[in-house]
Amino acid sequence: MKYDVVVVGAGIAGLTSAIYARRAGLSVLVLEGKVPGGQIINTLAIENWPGDFGVSGADLMQKIQKQAVELGAEIEMEEVLEISGESSTGFFVTTEDDKYEARAIILAVGAENKKLGLAREDELVGRGISYCATCDGAFYKDKAVAVIGGGNTALDDALYLSEMASKVYLVHRRNEFRGDSTLVEKVRAKENVEFVLGFIPSEILGE
Repeated sequence: MKYDVVVVGAGIAGLTSAIYARRAGLSVLVLEGKVPGGQIINTLAIENWPGDFGVSGADLMQKIQKQAVELGAEIEMEEVLEISGESSTGFFVTTEDDKYEARAIILAVGAENKKLGLAREDELVGRGISYCATCDGAFYKDKAVAVIGGGNTALDDALYLSEMASKVYLVHRRNEFRGDSTLVEKVRAKENVEFVLGFIPSEILGE
């Protein structure tokens, strides 16, 4: 099958690309090997999306996916195995189930969780270490937790966890946050959140 554009990845960047390509009159196929929506679906509330204050990441992505489909973009849940430039008019995209031809490729494959690189980190994932507060926060109800980082994700996670954890330590290597100042003030207002600034985690202890 031939398309003007094949988008690899059905996160917010991929689906937005599909919307604009369809509005330009191009045929579009979006390929996603995991779950549509990307990492933003784990965000509890997005307050800086124009025209939709306080929308959850999952709800926002449902709207964007619906918009892309209604405009005529095709979405297939297939993992891309290979992209080659053998086509005379563009590229071949090979998945487990099919082979597609495209004049252009947009790679919107997202990001992976950023790890600390500490000993035992991988060993303790799912046993106390998590990369998704909204996914796993309920496991830490009435417990003390630490959030590592200084961007909006860390601030959002600290804010979310403050509603269920007994204590939240927000650990950041700098003395200032990279996240939005409005979000910083919201977290600062929480009595059970303590900022631990200017420190870098060096070891994980416990079972």
